[in-house]
Amino acid sequence: MECKKPRDMFVEAGYGPNFADQLIQNAFSKLFEGDPIDERVCFDAADDMAYIIDIGHDDIRSEGMSYGMFIAALTGHDKLFQKLWNFAKKYLRNDDGPHKGYYSWQVSTTDFSMMDPGAAPDGEEYIAAALLIAAKKFGRDDYKQEAIELINWIKNKPFNELVGPMIDPERKLIKFSPVLGNDFTDPSYHTIAFYRAYADATGDSEWLEIAKNSIEYLKKAAHPETGLCGDYSEYDGTPKAMPWFPESNCFSGDAWRVALNLSLDYALFGGDESEKEICTRLLNFFENRRPYLSDYATDGGPYPRQGRNATPGIIAMNAAATQVLDSEDPLVKPFVKDLAALSVPFRFWRYYDGMLYIIGLLATAGKIEF
Repeated sequence: MECKKPRDMFVEAGYGPNFADQLIQNAFSKLFEGDPIDERVCFDAADDMAYIIDIGHDDIRSEGMSYGMFIAALTGHDKLFQKLWNFAKKYLRNDDGPHKGYYSWQVSTTDFSMMDPGAAPDGEEYIAAALLIAAKKFGRDDYKQEAIELINWIKNKPFNELVGPMIDPERKLIKFSPVLGNDFTDPSYHTIAFYRAYADATGDSEWLEIAKNSIEYLKKAAHPETGLCGDYSEYDGTPKAMPWFPESNCFSGDAWRVALNLSLDYALFGGDESEKEICTRLLNFFENRRPYLSDYATDGGPYPRQGRNATPGIIAMNAAATQVLDSEDPLVKPFVKDLAALSVPFRFWRYYDGMLYIIGLLATAGKIEF
């Protein structure tokens, strides 16, 4: 499937042609090279390795490592990309046992040991996407081959006594976890554009079926009035509360990313009109609630706990969603201007908001391509 050239929504909102590049360069400088106490999330482990820290939780996650690789590839930092990839393969990848071939979602910052060998599928999805982008960007066929191996493993890993593939073989949808018994999903794990890129790289057309199924699933998971998804849900789209995360049936940090996934597919591949409709519904919801919050019940009601004021992460994801809108749509300017006005996240919560901030800049500026 041919990849289209996405638009620079900053230009369409009235900013200059180099405005986005300046924001991206500034964000990269601070988050990857800035002051170690208050700014950066990226640190060297050795001359040939680097890692991303979740500052708030003081651990290293496959999520953060995959985001770091994704950002490094898109911004052309080939040496950093290789250092992050070296670390991920050495310390996060399971080389044996039931989780073999998957990447630990949580590693210690003290000795780089696995705190939990289990995998969170968004990490594998972003690692594979980053490898495909880096292969093209840096002329590295070895990256493409490593991506293909991981993509095939995500879908086809043989079942054992504890773990199976990340794609549910019957529903052909991404799972919350490949550990057996986790028969539900996370709406933000449905990275539709990535699946189309996987199909192109591997020649496996089943990924296109998975992309189609994900769109159909998200049409059910997104609330019919607000466009909001829960952080977790059943495969039929019903929001799902977990005993260890009772608010997981609400819209919060995970679910912010659904807008990015829908808009990226629409911008790159033409996607489906439902992607535009869901994103428009969601943006209208937030526009009508300014100053909006970061956390809500999916029907737009109050979050069970105190909802946070809008953080850089949700602001960036909402700006990315404007890729689905027509240039003249009155929703473009307010959401792009929200992102343009932000400072780079710093101090305690700079990891998640910072990673989503720079990914949101790249998406809004039309810099994400395969």
